[in-house]
This record gives sequence, C-alpha cells and structure tokens, in this order.
Amino acid sequence: MKTLFLILAIALTPILATDTATAQSLGAITQALGKGDTDALSALMDGEVELSLLEDENLYSRDQARKKLAAFFATHKPSGFSQVHQGSSKSDNAEYCIGNLSTSTGAFRVYIYVAKQGERMLLQELRFDRE
Repeated sequence: MKTLFLILAIALTPILATDTATAQSLGAITQALGKGDTDALSALMDGEVELSLLEDENLYSRDQARKKLAAFFATHKPSGFSQVHQGSSKSDNAEYCIGNLSTSTGAFRVYIYVAKQGERMLLQELRFDRE
C-alpha cells in the first residue's frame, strides 16, 4: 500500500507543481495589474508579448511592453483587479484569465494568456478593452 501511495505521489507531483506555478503566475499578474506595477508584470513576461491597449495592438519586446503599460497606467491609474473567469488549454500547457481592471478613467476588460516556457509560466498576451 505504501508503494502504491509513493508511486501516485511521484506521478502527480509534476501535475500539481504545474497547476501551482500557473496559479501563482496568474495571481502575481492580476495583483500587479491591480496595482499598475509594470516592473512586476515585466518580470513575468516572455521575451516578446502580444499587447493590445484599446486600438493599439502589436508584438513588443518585454521592455517595450513595460514602457507601453507604464504610459497606459499613467493615463488610467489602476485601483483594483477582479477576476471573472479562468481556464486552461492542456494541450498547449497554457492558461488564460479574464477580469476587470478598475481605473481612474473607468473599467477595462482584461484578457491574460500565459504559457509554459521551460519550467515557468510566462505572460504571452495581455489585452485591454474598454468595458
């Protein structure tokens, strides 16, 4: 019985570790969004990020995306983020989250997409639409 338990524990560890890493990654991203913390967001980004800020959509390097987000947050000062929905794509080792960002100029619907790169879940896409 102990052997069976040990085998199951070893087999499930990578699955549980991935789910925990994803939850921590999405949690850190949503927390950083709610605070407008571009440094924390850029630390969670892949080398290139698809960024859509209202009508401005493009693929940016991590540094360019951080600068674009800083300009956006300077105009629309965040006051909080609330998650509405979360899902996953097991075949792509990817997760997504949809939520609402409250700002000084109103609410935005935010779409977050993270994917596994090596051992980390990294931000691949971030989209802001006016609510």
